[in-house]
Amino acid sequence: MLRIMTKILENVVKLLKKDKKFRNNDVALVLGYWKKFDKAEVVPPTFPITSPATIIRFRQKLQSKGEFLPTDPDVIIKRRKQRYQIERALGYI
Repeated sequence: MLRIMTKILENVVKLLKKDKKFRNNDVALVLGYWKKFDKAEVVPPTFPITSPATIIRFRQKLQSKGEFLPTDPDVIIKRRKQRYQIERALGYI
C-alpha cells in the first residue's frame, strides 16, 4: 500500500512539474492523471464541473457521521485496511 501511495505521489509531482494548469485546477489534474498514468480515455468537460476531491470529501464526511455507509462488504474491508495502513505509515498507531 505504501509503495502504491508513493508511486501516486511521484506521478502527481510529475504532472505538477509538467504543466502549471494542474496546480490551479483539480479537475484538470485528475483527468490528466487518469489519462497519463491510468491510460483512461477521458474527455475534458467543456464547462466547469465540481472537483472530484470535493465530492469525495463530502461523502467521507457523511460516512464519518455514520450516514450513507457503504453496503458492499468488500468496500468496507478495503477501506478499513487502507485506513489502518495510512495511520500506521503516519505513525498514529
